Amino acid sequence: MYFMANTGIPINFGISVVLGFVVGTAISGLLFYQFAQDNLKHFGSLKAMGASSGLLLRMILLQSLTVGLIGYGLGAGAAAWMGRSAGETELAFFMPWWVLAGGGAAILLICILSALLAILKVIRLEPAIVFKS
Repeated sequence: MYFMANTGIPINFGISVVLGFVVGTAISGLLFYQFAQDNLKHFGSLKAMGASSGLLLRMILLQSLTVGLIGYGLGAGAAAWMGRSAGETELAFFMPWWVLAGGGAAILLICILSALLAILKVIRLEPAIVFKS
């Protein structure tokens, strides 16, 4: 408790956690947006064949949520495994339910926002542009 009350360790640790969250959010959102950018020609082809914007919207959301769920499961599982494998050491491992729920909500928000950015790009896409090159 001395370190918690008399040093800057909790503040530095909190800043590190927030910074890691912001950087992770930015990277995962940009990666999914880039994935949609890379597949614009495929979405354009589907649109040219008659796929509705609603169908493309559902496809992109399903992809985003699937990737987010897999990533969340692997990340939470790896964190729990690493914490439990440390055994009974001086470093305590504590993962309450609200940490997992908060992480899951953050991942869901990131997935939806990045999917919405990709959806806007796909909805504005003109199908004929795919066949120009």
